[in-house]
Amino acid sequence: MKKLLFLPLFFGALHCFAQNGTITDKLGSYLSAHITEKAYLQLDKPYYAAGDTMYFKAYLTMGERHVLSNISGVLHVDLIGPQNKIVQSINLQSGDGVTWGDFALPDSLAAGNYRLRAWTRWMRNDPGSFFEKVVPVGSLQNRKVSESAVPKKRVNNIADLQFFPEGGGLVEGLKSRIAFKATGTNGLGIMVKGVVLDNENKAVCTFAAAHLGMGSFELTPQPGETYRAKATFADGSENIINLPVAQEKGIELAVDNDSIPKASVKIMVNPAYYAENKGKSYRLLIYSGGVVNTVNFRLDSLSMKMDIIKRRLFTGIATITLFSETNEPLCERLIFVQNYDQLNLHTTTDKPVYTTRQKVHIDLHALTRAGEPAVGHFSVSVTDEDKVPENENDETTILSHLLLTSDLKGYVEQPNYYFTNITDKTTADLDLVMLTHGYRRFEWKKLLDNAYPKPQYQPEQALEIAGQATSLFGRPLAHGTVSLIQIQGPFISQKTDDKGNFLFKGLLFTDTGYFVLQAVNARNRNKTKLIYKNDLPGPGNEFVPSASDTALLRMSTYLVNTEKQQEQLNMLG
Repeated sequence: MKKLLFLPLFFGALHCFAQNGTITDKLGSYLSAHITEKAYLQLDKPYYAAGDTMYFKAYLTMGERHVLSNISGVLHVDLIGPQNKIVQSINLQSGDGVTWGDFALPDSLAAGNYRLRAWTRWMRNDPGSFFEKVVPVGSLQNRKVSESAVPKKRVNNIADLQFFPEGGGLVEGLKSRIAFKATGTNGLGIMVKGVVLDNENKAVCTFAAAHLGMGSFELTPQPGETYRAKATFADGSENIINLPVAQEKGIELAVDNDSIPKASVKIMVNPAYYAENKGKSYRLLIYSGGVVNTVNFRLDSLSMKMDIIKRRLFTGIATITLFSETNEPLCERLIFVQNYDQLNLHTTTDKPVYTTRQKVHIDLHALTRAGEPAVGHFSVSVTDEDKVPENENDETTILSHLLLTSDLKGYVEQPNYYFTNITDKTTADLDLVMLTHGYRRFEWKKLLDNAYPKPQYQPEQALEIAGQATSLFGRPLAHGTVSLIQIQGPFISQKTDDKGNFLFKGLLFTDTGYFVLQAVNARNRNKTKLIYKNDLPGPGNEFVPSASDTALLRMSTYLVNTEKQQEQLNMLG
């Protein structure tokens, strides 16, 4: 085995990419033109009842380092109902990447799983970057689960069982790690175990899910053999799924990410592939935190190993891709890098116990890893866990969103599980997520073919009101006058264009604004009609998981306490 020690030397600037050739040059051009922007909303509670107010603080970040964004000055937030229709929308002025907002939920609001969506106009160039969060809403008028309800055993109703060879494919004669994921019809992971059979129905190996329907096993495909997995699910049902067919000759990429200081990359080829490609040039590309480094080598052995020092990478998802000498991506592997570089946060109170409605004084201490005070924006919400019970693993945090779920394809169940208490077990389970979810920041083929279009939407720096003025019969009101009157505010007028369009830009408000729009034609007559242009993307078809039995019980507990609180308020009234 040939071993190369790879010590990354990061320069931290995209203009260094050109030194690495065509691939990194094109990647640098793409990242410069498509600067990523992300939103994260911190809610005050994990779920709500109809009649509550949903409060949130919003953060906008940009780039691969997640610094506060100065790209956009306006954040759009939508509340999407169970029927996939937008129920409420608000537009918020963002200053230095931070803003606040709330939704007042009507008493008549139907119970169900709602989606909270946040986006900017710049993010519309990549709808996959929208912030999406499922927010359960209960109703006192129709509680589906009583306080004493006991979870009933569910039938799995298997929806899917997929297999993912590490690096992308199987090769005859090479031992491969194959990850798998089993999901039920509710979209959540389910337990599965089984056996892998060859052409003669002989058992080759066994497998069993380790976490949320995910697991992995090793297989060495033999020449001319095909394989099937006979799977047994928790409800006793069975299914047979064909595994991917192994290539007769090929190259594989495997990564051992168990060690804290380094990730070990292993590149393997079978003899047939080696005979055809011996001495050819290859490139290993590591993409982490917006920075790229490469290792160039020649194929002069059936197996080669390279070590990547992880402290030189950035916390979050790193992409390791193997390219041929013609810049064709051959294999790819995602790993998660955890450098333990988070702030040290803790709180202290002035008293150990407080009486009802007594003033509480809480000090928040935020320190860097070096023990120095940290400057930043912080969000804190205080809830009574007896009245608002929650499963911390199910929650989405700013860490799990920015570093994990926002960069992956598909739904990641219990994202906070991988961050609350990091152990060897959670690290291994997170690696299964890396093996079973694809990366969505960019696609190599589209990038190398220059197939990514230029951004269509430009950032908003301030709130805008746009529309069209027409006659009562629908004819465009060319060169008329439209006036914008803000209640207890300024009076602004402008001329329409030849198609009756108008646009008021640069509107700044510190709170909810109310307006009156008026229009007159060129003869100063007001027999006109105004059409407001609501430039909103559709609600989309984002996956919304079904609530688990335990989640329904938590919601039921909350509704019971909400009802008691409402009765107390009614008595006081």
